[in-house]
Amino acid sequence: MVTILPLFIIAISLFSLFRKRGIRAQQDTNSAFWEREEQANNVRRKDISNLPYLTIPLNHFPIGICKTDEISALESTLTELSGQKILNLGRQTNTDLKLLYGTANIGLLTQYSDHYLLLCRTLTDYAAALHANGYDREAVTVLEYEISTGSDSSTAYSLLADLYISEGRPSAIDSLIAQADALDSLMRAPILAKLAEKQAS
Repeated sequence: MVTILPLFIIAISLFSLFRKRGIRAQQDTNSAFWEREEQANNVRRKDISNLPYLTIPLNHFPIGICKTDEISALESTLTELSGQKILNLGRQTNTDLKLLYGTANIGLLTQYSDHYLLLCRTLTDYAAALHANGYDREAVTVLEYEISTGSDSSTAYSLLADLYISEGRPSAIDSLIAQADALDSLMRAPILAKLAEKQAS
């Protein structure tokens, strides 16, 4: 008992020390966050007219080639989006955007980013529907455009890899791997793993 007590006291002391350090680190993190947020809220509006807005190449898409209700609805969404401003803002937070472009632009930038997310979902669904109806070459065109915009859709990468394989072009997966490797996204590693698996099969 005499031997155990000092060890117990040491353990409690170490626990208390590490707990205090953890609390202090969290406080420092919170303080830095709010300081940065306050700084961001004071940035004036900046010109966003020259940002890399996306253009949907409707003239390269197989619009009208297959007239199912699903495909027609997806094509309608794409046509509507083609008249909107679209931005892939990646993993930039609202604070990042306010610091870069000013607080007054955050509403517009969020809207343009939402357009991009809708675009990617629509393109993935459009390609899947084309594939389901036997239009594989057309599906490839749609998916290649989506991925060229920086999309991190695992479904899009996986389906395009499958289509390359079915076309007898498995070596084309190399280009997909290169594009996935350049992603600044949490999906980068899962996509690369899936592509490597398909390439090895």
